[in-house]
Amino acid sequence: MKAEILYEAISEINPKYIEEADMRVITKINPWKRFLVAAACLILCISLSIPALAATDNSFAYELLYTVSPELAQNLKPVRETCEDNGIKMEVVAASIEGDTVNILLAMQDMTGNRITASSDLMDSYSIHTPYDQTACCQLEKYDSETGIALWSITIDQAESKLKPGDKITFSVSEILSRKEHTEIKLDSIDVSNIIETTEFTVDPQIRGGAGNFDEDSMECKRLLLPEENGYKLCDGVTLTGTGMVDGKLHIQCKYDDILNTDNHGYIYLKNSSGEVDEYYSSISFWADNKTDSYEEYIFDISYDELAEFEIWGEFWTCNNAPIQGEWQVTFTISE
Repeated sequence: MKAEILYEAISEINPKYIEEADMRVITKINPWKRFLVAAACLILCISLSIPALAATDNSFAYELLYTVSPELAQNLKPVRETCEDNGIKMEVVAASIEGDTVNILLAMQDMTGNRITASSDLMDSYSIHTPYDQTACCQLEKYDSETGIALWSITIDQAESKLKPGDKITFSVSEILSRKEHTEIKLDSIDVSNIIETTEFTVDPQIRGGAGNFDEDSMECKRLLLPEENGYKLCDGVTLTGTGMVDGKLHIQCKYDDILNTDNHGYIYLKNSSGEVDEYYSSISFWADNKTDSYEEYIFDISYDELAEFEIWGEFWTCNNAPIQGEWQVTFTISE
């Protein structure tokens, strides 16, 4: 059976059963890396959908896009398919196909309060399903404080199989984070003139991902700092748990609390007196024993003698509010 036919034949299945069916799980790359922070990319899988719900008119959201990208707004075609749960309305406002790229405009609005804010985040709870294997990214573009409307742009990059007019796309969300806090600070607690060679390492770290020159089979993944029991609190939800030189490289380790519910994340970088930034060589994430907190180890390819020229800085995104739960899902058809 062709993927397109299968996609249509079982389109009535609820999304929660899709996840339980263990179809191919959508994989997302860590969104908090500086060079990836604009969009958290994910692998799209052959999946299922439910019918689109009642359409509505949200021309304001469509017009709001003109303040972000007039060119994109002019090329988008109205869709206006909506879904509402837990007092929050989600709407696919418009979409278009341009060559190998599909652009989608998504709006969210709290109909009962002000839970949707300029710092709202869909976390890793969102999914994009098409009949084909493709890659996509989703990012917050603009928030209008008067209406409480937040706009997200979704971009699908098509590989071998290309979406065509008449194909369906399903976008779903189960959790929304709100009122996130952003902190950028100099890490004065680290004395660059007194960083010693590390001799104690984490035993059998449960690696969950990485970035940069990351290789799970590398020696670096086997020589990660042993976290300090009482680290230095950098901000709510982020603790400095270790620094040291390992094999001629600088290692800095932070613990992010309860990442599955808070999406706490960040990164470390070096900055010299001229303001020039030196990014990390690689970063490695591994679970704490409670499988709730996560350690992130940032590795810099810099010698001890060179450190005196730099300051160490950190940038973090944290949240102390529980995510808003719901089942938002919209299926729509790509038009000409």
